[in-house]
Amino acid sequence: MFKRILFPTDFSEPSMKVLGYIPTLREAGTREVVLVHVIDSKDVTLIASGGQGFLGTVPDQETEAQKRLREEIHHHIIDTRRALEKQGVEVIVRVPIGSPGKEIVNTADVEGASLIVIGSHGRSNIRDRLL
Repeated sequence: MFKRILFPTDFSEPSMKVLGYIPTLREAGTREVVLVHVIDSKDVTLIASGGQGFLGTVPDQETEAQKRLREEIHHHIIDTRRALEKQGVEVIVRVPIGSPGKEIVNTADVEGASLIVIGSHGRSNIRDRLL
C-alpha cells in the first residue's frame, strides 16, 4: 500500500519520532524511504550557480560556519540513513534547497511517494496515533 514513503526531517527530536513508526509502515508494505532534508533558501547565502544543492557550495569561498553546517547535515543524514536501513528499508536521500513546504511536496511528487510521514510535537496521544 505505501511502498515508497517520504520522510522529511530537520533532525529535531519530534521529526525523528518517525523512526519508531517504520516497523509498522513495513508491515503495511513500505520498502523504500525517501529521506529528505530541505535546506531553507533563506538560510543559504553562497550557492554555486545551477542550485545543485548545499554540497555544491563554492569551496574556496565557503565560510567556516557553512562548512560546519554542511558537515553536521552530512553526519545527521548518515546516522538517519543507517537507522532506517537497520529497519530493513531501502533509503533514497534528497537534500534540496528552497522553501521547505514546497520542496517536500515537490520531492514527494518527483519520487512517487505514496505517503509523507512527518513527526509531530506530540501535543496529544490521539494526534500521535493519527500520524
